[in-house]
Parts: sequence; C-alpha cells; structure tokens
Amino acid sequence: MEILSLGEKIKKLRKDQNMTLKELAGDRITAAQISHIERDKSHTSYELLEYLADKLGVSVDYLLETKEMQSKKITDNLILKSEIYIKCGELEKAENQIYEIIEICKQFNLTENYGKCNNLLACIYVKREDYSTAVYYYEKALYYFIKNEDKESIYDCYVNIGTIYDLDNFYKGALTHFMFAKEVLDESNIEDTDIYKELYSKISNCFMKLNRPNQALEYIEKIDRIDNEDNLKEEVDILVLKAKNLLNIGDYAESKKCFKRALEIIEKEENKNRIAKVYLTISNIYSEMGDLDKNIEYSQKVYDITKREENKYMMESLFNMIDSHVQKGEYDRAQAYCKLALVSSIKNKDKYYEYKSLKFYSDMYKNKKEIEMAIDYLNKCIHIAQHLEDEQILASLYIELGKLYSKISKEKELECYQKGVLIYKKLNII
Repeated sequence: MEILSLGEKIKKLRKDQNMTLKELAGDRITAAQISHIERDKSHTSYELLEYLADKLGVSVDYLLETKEMQSKKITDNLILKSEIYIKCGELEKAENQIYEIIEICKQFNLTENYGKCNNLLACIYVKREDYSTAVYYYEKALYYFIKNEDKESIYDCYVNIGTIYDLDNFYKGALTHFMFAKEVLDESNIEDTDIYKELYSKISNCFMKLNRPNQALEYIEKIDRIDNEDNLKEEVDILVLKAKNLLNIGDYAESKKCFKRALEIIEKEENKNRIAKVYLTISNIYSEMGDLDKNIEYSQKVYDITKREENKYMMESLFNMIDSHVQKGEYDRAQAYCKLALVSSIKNKDKYYEYKSLKFYSDMYKNKKEIEMAIDYLNKCIHIAQHLEDEQILASLYIELGKLYSKISKEKELECYQKGVLIYKKLNII
C-alpha cells in the first residue's frame, strides 16, 4: 500500500527484479541518469518512459500515476473494505481502518473520500445507537459532500440526520432535514419513484406528529399520484416492443439498451421492503387520524406486496387490518386475517407474532361479550408469553385476565392480579 513518486517506483521495480542501474540504462541512457531519475532529480521524456516501462514490465500509465492518483485508488479500495466490515458487524475494525484512510485523505487533500469516511463513521455510531455522535459525523460529511457537489450523498445525509431526529422525537428538526433532502431530489431530476415515495412518507409522518394533518395528507396524495403514474408493466411492454423494432432494423446497440432497461425494471421488483415500509407509515398515519378505511387500504397494499415473503411487514399489515376491522365491528373479516397471521406465525415458528395473533382473537371475543372464549385465548397467550423475554407483556396479560375473571370467579380474578402485580414489582414498575 505504498504511495510512490515516479523515481521511487522505478527504483523499487528495478530492485525487485535484481536489475543494476547499468542493466536498466542499457544503450539508451547512462546509469548516472537513471540514478537521477530514481531520486526525482530530473525529468524524463515520454519516449524514455516508454523505454523504462518496457524494460520494467509495467505500463506507462502506471509510471505516470501521481501520488494523488495512487492515494485516491488506495483510499477508494480501503473505503470499500470498511463498508464490508460495517456490513459484517466488525465495527472496531472498520473504525480503525477509516482513521487510517482519513490520514491519507488529509495528506493528499482528498476531500471527496474524506467526506465518505465521515459518513461511514456516522454509520458506525448509528449501529452503536450513539445518535448524537452519528449526527456530528453526518454533518461533517455533509460539508464535504456539498463542497464536491455530490448530490446523492448530500441527499442521504439529510435523510439520515432527519431519521435520527425522528427517532429522538425532534420532529421539527427531522422535517427540516427531510425538506432539505426533497430540495436536493427536485434539483437532481432523479427518476427513481421509490425514493420519492419513501421520502414523502417520512415527511407526511413528521407533519402528522406535529399535528398538521392537512400537510400530512398532501404528501400522502403525492405518493398516490406517483403510484398512479408508475405503471411499470406498461413501461416494460413499450421498451420490449421498441427493442424488437430496433433489433429488426439492425440497431443492436440501442436495442440492447432498451432490453437492459426493461430487465432492470423487471428485476428491481419495486424494492418491496422499502415500499412496504412506506405504505405501513401511511397506514399508521390514517389510523391516528381515525380513517380506518384508508388504514385498511394501505395495509392491504403492504400485504399484497409481501405475502410471498411472509416477513415482518406482512405481519404488521395483517395486524393493522385486524385492528381496524375489530374497531369497525367487522369481526368476520378480522377473524379471517387473524387466521392468516396465526398460520404464518406458527409456520415460521415466531412466538411473538403467534402471541399477537392469539391476543387479537381474545380481544374479538371480549368485544362480542363471549368471555369464556376470550379467557381461553388469553390463557394461550400467557402460555406463549412465559417463553418470551418480555416479562412486561406477561404481567399485562395476567392483569387483563383478572379483569375478564372479575364477573366469573373472584378467586381467579385475585390470583391473576397477584401474579401480574408480582411481575410489575420485580420489574420496578410499581
């Protein structure tokens, strides 16, 4: 990982090949002149460089590579290595590597890579949940990204800072940074509609938290408009047709471009998890606004996108729909979704989601005044909760079971309350 001058490169290559000054000089130049070149005491012509490169078995481009060019290549590779460390959870290795890169960046004034290093340090501190330090490094990175007009990285920094402020319930700060990110997007003419949808959902969520529902709805409507305009199947069909026509007239290069673009759209698969996250955010906003129909509509979109994967987004969408249908008194629909959630949780051996599914069954029977069925399902929840790590859930279930028993058995009611209270005391909640 040496960064060498022209003379140092020639000297190293010569010595690595056990070649004397005279042998390298040959009939073309004197040994003394070679010595001067190796000490960077004299300049060389391009023709002489070609001769030396040929003798040393390297390219002229390699010899001409300046220290700045070498340092850029080296730091580019080390930054990729650091990213791998971060993705593998080896944060200390990544951090040590980044500090080494920063020293090289400072020495050779590599502002672009210096910004990337600060951005990576921010990522490390996010993973460590040290959010104030993460924001410090994101802001530091932002300065260099703005200096180098790196729009994509500027956008990411604003979004990352906004996301941290959102986690800290500092919604005004979050909204400000999301709006900065929107300005960058608008200036960049980015065509990826998923990015806009994700950002608009974050903005909408902030407006909702700031009790500004009209602005929240405005950005939800923007997402709806994007969805209506984003007919990917139609776009693929047009691109394939265009590609075929270009192929028929012998324009292979343009035809290849169209086929490639169509393939990218097909393979993209809409970034399912990201879109699911956006729709869940919108669903939750409508829930807070009391619009249960819209909550169900967007939760259904999430379910349709993720039902093959059976991931957390699918489960959350089912729970959203169950909750909304229960609130509307539509128990048959709620029960149908509850069954889907329960089957999926058992199939995937996810005890937490199994508990949540059974809890909805209990709530439904309680709402329908079928107390014995509600108790039966709540006991099933308790059996599962005893094996979960969250004792607070178990305590709350005992208290709820006590309430159900209040009209059936005073003895059972007292027993359940005692169990719940004991756990709460153990957790220092009461």
